[in-house]
Amino acid sequence: MDKIIHKSEKVLYTILAFLIIAFVTYEILDLIYLFYCEVSEASILQNKSLALTGVPLFFNIIIGLEILETFKGDNENILRKVKIIILIALTAISRKIITMDIKHSEYHLLFGISILILALCAGYYLLNKNQKSDD
Repeated sequence: MDKIIHKSEKVLYTILAFLIIAFVTYEILDLIYLFYCEVSEASILQNKSLALTGVPLFFNIIIGLEILETFKGDNENILRKVKIIILIALTAISRKIITMDIKHSEYHLLFGISILILALCAGYYLLNKNQKSDD
């Protein structure tokens, strides 16, 4: 029974890896197309920022690659996978902060996001400190 579960996990990880690779490829092509469209339509006289248009796509690519990183390697190194998942969470929160309108956000939301970032950073620090003390 354990062999069947292990083989099923490998098949599912392989399918998910191919889907993530397809997603990242699509996002890269979309980012290139968006960049081309924005640059070709840009003018010096326009006061429009090109930076925020592609940021969500860029972060989607980074998050997809980080998720793909969790599939690689051995399943025995849980500490490595937990660190990667924390990095994925920090990347996703960073993406949300960059794209959100802070001027119209309530202080409760901003305070909660700040605590979440501090907790994830502290967790990542403690995992790194624990790993260095084990080495």
